[in-house]
Amino acid sequence: MDFKLSGRIIDESGEGLMASIFIHELGKGTAADIDGNYEIDKLRPGNYHLHITHIGYKSQSKTLLIKDADVEFSTEMIASAIQLESLTIEANPFKNGPLEQSQTILVIDRDYIEKNNAGTFANTIEKLPGISTINTGVGISKPVIRGMSFNRILINDRGIKQEGQQWGTDHGLEIDPFDVDRVEIIKGPASLMYGSDGMAGVINISPPAFKQNGEIEASINSMYRSNNDMISNSASFAGNESDFVFSGRFTMQDFADYRVPAENFNYAGFILPIFENRLKNTAGSERHFSAMAGVKKQWGYSTVTVSRFQQKAGLFVGAVGVPRSYNLRPDGNSRNIDIPRQESSHLKVIWNNSIMLDDRWLELDFGYQKNIREEYSLPHSQEVAPDNPFGNLALSLNLDVFTANARISQQKNDKGQAILGFNTQFSRNQHSGFEFLLPNYESIQGGLFYFREIKFSPNLIFNTGARIDGAYHDIQEHLQPIYRNSRPTGEIDQRNPDIQKSFVNWSASSGLSWVFKENYNLKINLGSAFRIPTPIVLSSNGVHHGNFRHEIGNPELESERSYQADLNFAFSNRKVSINLSPFVGYFDGYIYLAPSARFSTLPGSSILWEYRQNDAIFLGGELSADINIVKDLSLNIGSEYVYNQNLDTSLPLPLTPPFSTFAAIEYRLPLDSKFIYNMRIFVDGRLAADQNRVDRNERTTAGYKLLGAGLSWEMKLKSQKLQFQVAGQNLTNEFYLNHLSRYRLLNLPEQGRNVTVNLKIPISIR
Repeated sequence: MDFKLSGRIIDESGEGLMASIFIHELGKGTAADIDGNYEIDKLRPGNYHLHITHIGYKSQSKTLLIKDADVEFSTEMIASAIQLESLTIEANPFKNGPLEQSQTILVIDRDYIEKNNAGTFANTIEKLPGISTINTGVGISKPVIRGMSFNRILINDRGIKQEGQQWGTDHGLEIDPFDVDRVEIIKGPASLMYGSDGMAGVINISPPAFKQNGEIEASINSMYRSNNDMISNSASFAGNESDFVFSGRFTMQDFADYRVPAENFNYAGFILPIFENRLKNTAGSERHFSAMAGVKKQWGYSTVTVSRFQQKAGLFVGAVGVPRSYNLRPDGNSRNIDIPRQESSHLKVIWNNSIMLDDRWLELDFGYQKNIREEYSLPHSQEVAPDNPFGNLALSLNLDVFTANARISQQKNDKGQAILGFNTQFSRNQHSGFEFLLPNYESIQGGLFYFREIKFSPNLIFNTGARIDGAYHDIQEHLQPIYRNSRPTGEIDQRNPDIQKSFVNWSASSGLSWVFKENYNLKINLGSAFRIPTPIVLSSNGVHHGNFRHEIGNPELESERSYQADLNFAFSNRKVSINLSPFVGYFDGYIYLAPSARFSTLPGSSILWEYRQNDAIFLGGELSADINIVKDLSLNIGSEYVYNQNLDTSLPLPLTPPFSTFAAIEYRLPLDSKFIYNMRIFVDGRLAADQNRVDRNERTTAGYKLLGAGLSWEMKLKSQKLQFQVAGQNLTNEFYLNHLSRYRLLNLPEQGRNVTVNLKIPISIR
């Protein structure tokens, strides 16, 4: 039997609001009419999580039980001059994540992503406090949360953990920023719900809400970036035909060698030229498509998504081996992608299900990923056979991953919820090419967790949970013949032995969220997380050209254990929203890569770098504020700081981002007319301090100042809406070094002045 949910949404004066009402579990919603009345019909008995949002008002969240009759729910919304995200995954008034969660969580929507699109997904979110990026040029980047990256951060795309050789700095995050609708960033340990790789945080990429029945929309996005002449075009569509839901997107992105504010650089005491201010062979191209189809019914939904991301990117000619003046000369084509280069392909097939079982919800996610990464360079003649069958293919890594996740949740009316979940994953990696870095391996891991949320009152929520995980790695021995001057010596080098290792570990956390006054929210989270050593840290043994070093794994490594505490204090009223998020963590057996006192015998490398374990501490915090200065004029400020120390060496850990502050001021021009409206002008800047706290043999980096500005507006041509934005980055053409950049090791600066032009054309088909 079906029932109806209805009610009225009003403001503080009792006037109706045309708010959005959304049922989280069904991906289904509606909009209230001009008087604030709404109605959602054809609902089966069960528990539902309801979100109410309206721009200019604090969002609300409510759990409702529909049992044997229609339900009426009406509410009054509180006005706020602070503009909150309109597509908040779990709505609340404090901009610090779901009220139900005790961790620090940032939530952004498509509007934020489109406004800050920097060509890669990781660079798009780096303006958020606590988020940094490790860059290889301008087309390859990976996120850093509170100074930690690689396999300590889990990227969750539509419920499936993204697996794409994320252990290397030169292995970018293969996500199309145009294909991201809303993002939830969990800062701090999240191993409880997500497993080993969630030790430092999780980036949840969620699909957009389903369209309403009979609705079909499309859009076209175009972007141009002047610094590297990047041209991006992306087209999408989405619709709902009698509860058959579907969507698709295709993106093309091409860019040339990027420009830097320098004419030369210093490498090992030699001054080498940068011709025409362009870094040779840093051009690239990307192609991405995704398609989704499924059904949305009263019992829930089931969808299948297929996507493929392909990238071909040149590597600066001095990034593999030793840079020399003769090969830095331009070849006459700034868009040419030559050797050395990398090519990657990431195929994903994801099946998502949400099914109502009486008063419970069962979520099932299944995924298959195939990630192929290839590196091309000229072979070193002294280490390959004269009949080298691989040509210029230096390294090929072929990774297949099968994933299955299951969660069953039960709402305890307004008293919270309970979640029982299971995750499992099987991986197989195979290598090829004339170089060796990683052996062939197979790995299987899985975990079982229980999470309990208790609402003592609407303003005091406690949660706790525990998890147990196991993993087994089967790593194959690799024997490599030794050649000198292309002649076999008859000797064999065992690059790694057979390794079979199993691990069992646990994690647990508890926390609370307390709204102790109407405008104050305090969150506390205490937890112990773990990280299982990956086959990479156990068995790698080769030159990782992307990092300019010979890396050696350690098969004796044990699981990493952390004990962490997070605090989040939020204040919000009509004019101001402030968040303060300090954190501290102790790591027992922190795994990291460190230089040794030995030199490598392999060509194209220098000293050996070894994976080690030492105890370490991390502490720091973020401060963010949104201030409505006067009507239509707002200020946003975000600061971040990370301090860490290796407790055994009494030195800092490598690749730690410096203290930095980002600020932006925005003014909405009162120029709304029939044709041009919603015009905004903004100015932003970043101040980064010197980074002098570095590990042994790691270089210090000077601080810098960056200035940006932009203008956005909307207009109508007849009935067609157009959205424009023009923005500039590094407008002063500042020469600066990014401490986390891969090219920092070559004393190469970051890109110079850039102007970005964006055009979006939303199309309502029906």
